[in-house]
Amino acid sequence: MCLALAGDLDYDTCGDVLDQVRQALLDRDDVENLRLNCRELAVVDSMGLSTLLQIHRSARADAIRFHLDDVGPAQPARGHRHLRVPDRPVSRVIRQARDGRSRA
Repeated sequence: MCLALAGDLDYDTCGDVLDQVRQALLDRDDVENLRLNCRELAVVDSMGLSTLLQIHRSARADAIRFHLDDVGPAQPARGHRHLRVPDRPVSRVIRQARDGRSRA
């Protein structure tokens, strides 16, 4: 299953996105892969990241492989220009954080 995300994935929209993804998965019981196309995403804030993690965990619990496709260059969220955007794949950053390692 491939779903496209567009606009901002933030505090105001993440509940709706999570509900829509969950409903799409409930409507089909034969899903082996969940692909979220991120080409049209403009901003992802901390709640958006949390939502992506929730979707990933739910998919994994149901033995569904989770993929983020067409992830563009990261842009700092509005009002957070001091944040450093990692120059390596997010999956590697997440894996290192989970394993307790840190490489900047």
